[in-house]
Amino acid sequence: MNSDCLSRDTQDSVIAPQLLMLWKSSREPWGVKDLESRYLYANPAYYDLLNINPALFTIPGCFDHDLPSPVADFASHFQRHDRCTIKQQDRLCSIEIHCYGREKLIQPYFFDKYPLYHQITRECIGSIFHARKVEDVSLQKQLCGKSPGYFLFYPPEPIFTEGELDVIFFVLQNMSSKVIGRHLGLSHRTVENKLQGIYQKAGVHCLRQFSEYSRHTGFDRYVPQKFLKPLSQLLMLDAG
Repeated sequence: MNSDCLSRDTQDSVIAPQLLMLWKSSREPWGVKDLESRYLYANPAYYDLLNINPALFTIPGCFDHDLPSPVADFASHFQRHDRCTIKQQDRLCSIEIHCYGREKLIQPYFFDKYPLYHQITRECIGSIFHARKVEDVSLQKQLCGKSPGYFLFYPPEPIFTEGELDVIFFVLQNMSSKVIGRHLGLSHRTVENKLQGIYQKAGVHCLRQFSEYSRHTGFDRYVPQKFLKPLSQLLMLDAG
C-alpha cells in the first residue's frame, strides 16, 4: 500500500477519487480510519505533522499506538473519539496538544472527526479526521506550553442534559454551588439538586467519586462550546 494512498479497490469503494486528490495536495492533515480505528489513509501533511518519514514507515494498516510518534501514548483517547463520532453519526471536534512537526514543539491543533459512509451501501464504515492549527492568538496563548493532552467540545457520553453538562464543567473546576449558580443564573439549591441527579446517573455518591468517573470517561476534558466565547475560560483547565 502506498504511503499516502489506499489500495485501488479500497479507493473505489470507500473514498471518492476527488477527495483523495484534494487531500493529497492539501497542506492540512487528513486521514481515514476503519471501525476499529485502524488507519486506511493518511495524506502527506499528516506524515509531516507527526514527523514520520513515509519512506521508513507506512501509516495505513496501523493503529495509533503503533505510530513512531509521541501521540502514540494517547492512542486510547483517539480511539474513544473515533467511537464517539461513529456512534453519534456527526462531526465532533477536539483540541489536541502534542509534540508536532520536525521541531517537536507542543502545539494545539483542532481535530475534526466525521463518520465515513460506504459509497454504495451508505453504511458507516469508519471515520475521517481533519487537523487544523489553532490560529486564534488568544486561544494559542492559553494552550501553548501546556503538557500534552486534549480538550473535547462534545460530551463523551450522551447521558447528561445540557444543563447538567454546564454544572459538570464548573463543578470540575472546584467551584462551589453558590459560585456555579451565579455563573448559570441558578439558585445554589437548584445547582445542588442538579448535582445529585448527575451523581445518580454516573453511579457515584460524592464529588471525589465523580472526579474519578470524569477522568475515566473523559468528562474532565469536556468544554461546552458556549464557554469558549470568553477564551480566558480555558485558563481554568489543566491539560496535564
